[in-house]
Amino acid sequence: MMTIKLPKGFLAGGIHCGLKKKRKDLSLFYSEAKCKCAALFTTNVVKAAPILLAIKKLKKNVYVRAVLVNSGNANCMTGKRGIADASRMIKSTASALRIPADLVIVSSTGVIGRVMNMKPVLSGIKQLARDISPEGLLHASEGILTTDRFCKVSARTFSVGGKKIRMVGVAKGAGMIEPNMATMLCYIMTDANISFGALKKALKESNGRSFNSITVDGDMSTNDTVMLLANGEAGNELIGNAGGGLKVFQKNLDGVTLDLAKMIVRDGEGASKLVEITVRGAGTEAEARKAARAIADSLLTKCAVCGGDPNWGRVASSVGSSGIRFDPDNMSITLDGVVFYRKGKPVPGVKNKAGSVFKGKNVSIDVNLFRGKAKACMYTCDISKKYISINSFYTT
Repeated sequence: MMTIKLPKGFLAGGIHCGLKKKRKDLSLFYSEAKCKCAALFTTNVVKAAPILLAIKKLKKNVYVRAVLVNSGNANCMTGKRGIADASRMIKSTASALRIPADLVIVSSTGVIGRVMNMKPVLSGIKQLARDISPEGLLHASEGILTTDRFCKVSARTFSVGGKKIRMVGVAKGAGMIEPNMATMLCYIMTDANISFGALKKALKESNGRSFNSITVDGDMSTNDTVMLLANGEAGNELIGNAGGGLKVFQKNLDGVTLDLAKMIVRDGEGASKLVEITVRGAGTEAEARKAARAIADSLLTKCAVCGGDPNWGRVASSVGSSGIRFDPDNMSITLDGVVFYRKGKPVPGVKNKAGSVFKGKNVSIDVNLFRGKAKACMYTCDISKKYISINSFYTT
């Protein structure tokens, strides 16, 4: 197995403790120094026990040293027992690492409504605390997966003020992918020295352009988490709420989050194609995003992409039902670089060019409303019979 270098001061690991039959199911991300932690969580009213505890903890103290993640069980809709189990996981992790419990966060992902099997988890925590290392990132990335087909990792190295900074992110997600929080788990670690205000601002902006711009099936999860941890070990001059340092940090964070977001969509349950949707020429960015979202959520369009059918009429219909203002006689629709509709009319002879549309693994849908200068992008995937099979008989 190849190794990916973690930022200075970070260790990670992942093991199979027994929550799942074979796959790794318990991971740990750890920093030798305290980290500032910016985080975003699901907006679903139904929130898993670990989410409730994490929100409460970060309101009091934004510093973190360890994040424990289990897959195979969401620990959601499990009542007081779920809160107690998540609390035991926090205390056990703190004890094994010999750090205060208020510097530990836990996350869970998997099936909703099952109480945790705590015996293998507690035993696994002790093993993980011994096994974590600077080379353990890929093991950790395996331990957070559920129906994912592959690990999702992205990294950047950049400089601020002459000091080299490292940033690494891992994520999981394949089903229940829906914007308005990301519907996924994602942990980004950096050794940058950055203020908490700047860290929080950067994550919010980056999330909007990446994880809040993807959709697979329109279902929002109960365990969505994105965390950005910064331990300051790079020794750079403090990055504040403005300035060149923040711009460099933001650019690299955007690169990591967009990489991971596209991987999630590419790994959509049963998916074979990544679809990039751009709506341009809108009156406002909000309108462009609304129209792009309508296309991305269209099951008819997803089926057309899956079958290689350049059905531009389904795209037009989705934009029309989005509720935004535009003139259908003044729009254009382009699929994989081929213009199918322009200025109120289908393009003559376009059928001769349609044979290659929606045939590759990366496809594009571009709509120009010719109404303004705003644009927005969304990322989705096709939908197939395999999606139904996976979600009719989901097991861990």
